[in-house]
Amino acid sequence: MIRECVREGFYLANKNIQLVVICVVVSVIHLISLVVFLGLPVIAAILYLGFDLAQAKDMFPFLATNPFDFISQYLGLIALMLISFLLYLSFSSLLFLYALSGTLGVLKWSAVNVQYSFSLSSFFKEAGINFSRILWLISLVLLVMTVVCIGVIITGGLAAAHANTMMETGSTVELFFSSFVFLSMVIFSILVLLAGLVFGVYSLVVLVTEQEGVLDSIGRTFNFLRQTPGAFLYYLILIAGFIAVYAVFYGLQIFLSVVPFIWPLAYTLSVLFQSYLAMVLWSSLIVYYVKSTNYPVYTPAYEI
Repeated sequence: MIRECVREGFYLANKNIQLVVICVVVSVIHLISLVVFLGLPVIAAILYLGFDLAQAKDMFPFLATNPFDFISQYLGLIALMLISFLLYLSFSSLLFLYALSGTLGVLKWSAVNVQYSFSLSSFFKEAGINFSRILWLISLVLLVMTVVCIGVIITGGLAAAHANTMMETGSTVELFFSSFVFLSMVIFSILVLLAGLVFGVYSLVVLVTEQEGVLDSIGRTFNFLRQTPGAFLYYLILIAGFIAVYAVFYGLQIFLSVVPFIWPLAYTLSVLFQSYLAMVLWSSLIVYYVKSTNYPVYTPAYEI
């Protein structure tokens, strides 16, 4: 089933290859927004400070020795840079989620309806339908993962402190037990983060496919993963395979970047290849969910 889902994922991505072009356009907008939100404030700061290269060299020792004086002196510029960075981060995140909303919606309908064909209007329609629910879902998942990470970090810190104390004053058995607990916490943390990542990805697929609310999608995702434990293995196989493929491509990109005036082409090819791999990944996950849950697929009916 894994090979079949991956093969159909490639077919689904090739069928909607226009989505790759949209991803490239989004990447270009990201670069433009980076210049607008961060580049212009930097230029404004340089013009405001009005220092030359020699003065800039004197500023770094002053920053190292008197950081609070530097912050109080240039508080307005620091606030401007911080606000600009937050605006860029917000804009780029919302733009990414909007593009993801339209992409998943198009891939979902293309997977369950063989007569469905891509159109720009359908992309924007799906983006408008899914955007708010995906935003709330990701926000909720990130909130839960943040709380879990904080708890794991606190517990791991206490375990590490206890292991350090045992190393100085405890016996060999106590030291071994403390080290074992600490290593177990590290492994448990990695597993929790990995499980949270897999759950978040599948919850996006479920939300878009089932067209339900955030909490209902989370509950359905939990039941799906509980009933289909192979979904974890399938995701890991996809990630491992695409990392291996991109590693080979990245090596070729480095080779091309050495040639003068080739790096713009290498960057463009990298964006195209990353976007295509992302399309295949999401397509394969949607196909796997549709097949695993026996989701109704619409096929054309012919009259005799």
